[in-house]
Amino acid sequence: MWKLVFVIIAAAACVGSAVLVGGFQDIAVDDEGARDALNFAVAKHNRGSNDMYLSQVAEVTRVQRQLVAGFKYVITVEMAKSQCRKDHATDKCALQEGSGARAYECKFTVWTRSWLNDIQLLKEEC
Repeated sequence: MWKLVFVIIAAAACVGSAVLVGGFQDIAVDDEGARDALNFAVAKHNRGSNDMYLSQVAEVTRVQRQLVAGFKYVITVEMAKSQCRKDHATDKCALQEGSGARAYECKFTVWTRSWLNDIQLLKEEC
């Protein structure tokens, strides 16, 4: 009897829940953890690039989060070259305009474990 009651309660809880445990869910672009993950990914992207100009985010198109041992973020963005050279970077840089200013899409997968102060760029697709 108790097994049946437990199954019914568990099923009701799953139906009422919009989030699948372990599954990805869309989250707000302004989520603090997502912003930190994106800033980390863009910095790694720029360090790994051969371009003499810094790239920066022109638009965030999708942010997803998965609860694992920490959080895994998948962030899809439109990137563009800025007017700042890597060797003279400042906080605010305007995006380049004209024929050399092609935007490109990147998808970053970042894993964070805040209790360990650990953040890793798992995958970068540009």
